[in-house]
Amino acid sequence: MDDLFQSKEKPTSIPTVAKEVFDVTGAGDTVISVFSMAVFVGFDFKEAALLSNMAASIVVGKVGTAVVTLNEINEFLHEEMLRTSHTVLELEELKKIVGLAKSTDKKVVFTNGCFDIIHGGHIEFLQKAKSLGDILVVGLNTDNSVRNLKGEGRPIKAEQERANILSALKFIDYITLFNKTTPEKLIREIRPDILVKGDDYKIDEVVGREIVEGYGAHVKLIPILKGHSTTMTLEKFLASHRPEDGNGK
Repeated sequence: MDDLFQSKEKPTSIPTVAKEVFDVTGAGDTVISVFSMAVFVGFDFKEAALLSNMAASIVVGKVGTAVVTLNEINEFLHEEMLRTSHTVLELEELKKIVGLAKSTDKKVVFTNGCFDIIHGGHIEFLQKAKSLGDILVVGLNTDNSVRNLKGEGRPIKAEQERANILSALKFIDYITLFNKTTPEKLIREIRPDILVKGDDYKIDEVVGREIVEGYGAHVKLIPILKGHSTTMTLEKFLASHRPEDGNGK
């Protein structure tokens, strides 16, 4: 833990985040040079101290006198953001994380859905989607959005519960809710590298296809697990709970 002291202000504690220490040679010089550079380009003292602390954390993981590259700092920032951030994010926060991920050449995959009752088909689909890139972002319809799409009586589970269930799946990195009936705004803002839907769609039916293809990304259709859908799951549940008729059937 390091402390930043400023005139007429309380000290600010900055945690040390080095993972492995191989050689402390040059760590102090790194702190001074990065701090000075950051202040020169407009960072405030706290931001500059955080950045120089990260740079030093990278340097001590190397052997001998070493330098820190901008790409290494970006990678470090991304790892820390992944480690400390929540899964369910507002769009503006998600955009920052996705932008940082892309700056370190991470491939961002996006899909969307209501995910009202999670079943095996969802799990397999999301696992396959994750395998296509480094970061999987799921756009989740709000309750109002689901109601507009599916009608009264839906969703079965409220948006917060659906988000909590999805966030428990380790192969999903981030979730963001959207209130429209389509995720077009999300896709425009996030600009994923791959837009994923199930193969029950045709390519030209996928919402957002023209957007992603317009900036050089592409759409991928993933085979869905046959016999699994939220509608089918609900129908089976209702059929199994219908009252018996007069003949005891």
